[in-house]
Amino acid sequence: MPPRIHPLLSLCAATALAVAVAAPSAPAAADDDAASAPAADPTAAEVETFLNERVPELLKENEVPGAAVSVVDGGQRVYAGGYGDADAAEGTPVDPAETSFPMASVSKSFTATAVMQLAESGEVDLDTDVNEYLPGGAQLPDTYPGDPVTLHHLLTHTAGFEESVVGMATDSAETMLPLKGYLSTYQPERVHPPGRFVSYSNYGTSLVGLVVQEVSGVPFADYLDENVFGPLGMEHSGFMPPDQAAERFTVPTLHGATPETVSEPLFVNQSPAGAGYATATDMSDFMLAMLGDGAYDGARVLSAESTQAMLTKQESLHPGVAGAGYGTWDKSRQGPRTVGHSGDLHGAHTEWAVVPELGFGVYVAVNGDGTSANPLKDARAQILDAVLDEFAGPDTASGGAGVADDGSDQAASAADGPLDRYAGTYVSTRNSENDASAALEVQDQTSVSVTGAGTLHTSNSYLGETDWTSVEPGLFVSDGGERLAFDEAGGEVIGLSFGSLAPQAYEKVAWYDAPNLRFAGAGAALLVMCSLLAWPVIALVRRIRGTSRQRSAGTRTAAALAAAALAICAGYLGFLITLLGDSDLLENLLFTGSPLLTLPLTAAGLVAVAMVVAAALSWFRRWWNLAGRIHYTLVTLALCQFVNVAAAYNLVWLPPAA
Repeated sequence: MPPRIHPLLSLCAATALAVAVAAPSAPAAADDDAASAPAADPTAAEVETFLNERVPELLKENEVPGAAVSVVDGGQRVYAGGYGDADAAEGTPVDPAETSFPMASVSKSFTATAVMQLAESGEVDLDTDVNEYLPGGAQLPDTYPGDPVTLHHLLTHTAGFEESVVGMATDSAETMLPLKGYLSTYQPERVHPPGRFVSYSNYGTSLVGLVVQEVSGVPFADYLDENVFGPLGMEHSGFMPPDQAAERFTVPTLHGATPETVSEPLFVNQSPAGAGYATATDMSDFMLAMLGDGAYDGARVLSAESTQAMLTKQESLHPGVAGAGYGTWDKSRQGPRTVGHSGDLHGAHTEWAVVPELGFGVYVAVNGDGTSANPLKDARAQILDAVLDEFAGPDTASGGAGVADDGSDQAASAADGPLDRYAGTYVSTRNSENDASAALEVQDQTSVSVTGAGTLHTSNSYLGETDWTSVEPGLFVSDGGERLAFDEAGGEVIGLSFGSLAPQAYEKVAWYDAPNLRFAGAGAALLVMCSLLAWPVIALVRRIRGTSRQRSAGTRTAAALAAAALAICAGYLGFLITLLGDSDLLENLLFTGSPLLTLPLTAAGLVAVAMVVAAALSWFRRWWNLAGRIHYTLVTLALCQFVNVAAAYNLVWLPPAA
């Protein structure tokens, strides 16, 4: 499911981001002896000792109830452990072999495995128009003639879909939709040509699942049971809604920011994208298959060629940054190349990562959001990174894959030309064009500026403030080894991508479309409307002084319209503040496409039309004095500006275009 919607949910976009992934290793030059140091094969005792000390500490620091961890190396499971509580209230311990955690977006790796099996058998071709395999209703429109969406695009999140959260999930089994019904009913628009940007798409992976179902003739979940989970002996894994999982498996209670907060499980309509369950020991079997060229313990689920295709970077915005494999992402870290996938739902956060060069892998699942809203720094990420740093760190690499610090920065910057062309505002490509979640782009944007030192400076919601030095045209590196790349088309810079945020790119927008400017305009408009609060004060003073005037029906109506506008806009602002403090409610309203998100400001739009008429009449009929007419006109213009910004983010209902 989405790299996450929780407090960045203030985000919903969803999803997030959240697959804590990307670029190859960092740019530091390494000593030859250190670079060629052999990997130290950890023993079960070493891994157990490390986990028993570190995991409880991180759970306590992040206020997360429980975790399950499994580690593989050398073709076998080295250790699997459960920590803390599967249910904080009951004190039920986590069992790595029995507690089946929601996989969330880790599910995508299994969906990719399934379709790669069909590709091996010749039943599908990854480079053929996906409409060849989709049933009527779910087929994609020919938005870009001659440039169809393929399974390759869907598997690498480069199909060019807008983000759409409406219908993504529901709160009960009774209101769930079958996979084909969901995909046919809630089809997002194609807003970019295939291959233009990497942009995380739950819908795209769900289409892959439908292809598996249609081509195999077997329900998607059953196909996985028969062809992946069964052969690998993953007895406590499967795709199903939460109520069925609770009957079939031992599932943990999901918790919010603290162990005292319980998050109700979501019933995901996008099953192939996020409805899987697995234990830590089952996930170790899957990782061993990925490290074993598609086979483990005598069972083969993929050929060596298909397995390598899953673990190899297939698409990225720039060769110098990480990107997507088939159902996997590169992970940004010091040391040898690491690949895997993470997943995020409310109260459930998971990630698997393997280091093919070392034959090493780790899986982590936690059952609480914890105190960190940043998926790059939450408890799940901290545990996984701690294991990788301890047992697969930089000194285990056979060679550096980073950008060499060879003193060529100055020459590279000169060759790159003026840096001003990179400056501007970039918004996430994982964004909606048609639903209310579009407003959340303000929380996932990047501003780029040029410093006096001849470097770039970026401000990003996840990565904070960072300075960048050019290492080659279009590619920059930070002091900490992070990478930043820009994409160009027609001689113009059109987008950027960070190494550690590989699941999405950022598209450059015109200065007047910058989210901060839009929201600043809306804020200024609301302040102007708040000046209406002076009217009753002035009226009271006049009444006390005995200088009040008789008002006509027209002026009373105009004043009532202005008061209604202020009440609606201020009330809506309070409503939004409430939603940002209750991400479960916000998620529910977004997933269901609730009219509560659009009706108030649609009404404000109608009031704005009426106020424009009233403002014109005030000048024609000379209502009030000159100052009063100017004030009313300014308030009217402010309301129009507020509604205009709301409409840009789909918070105003507009009739569909003909």
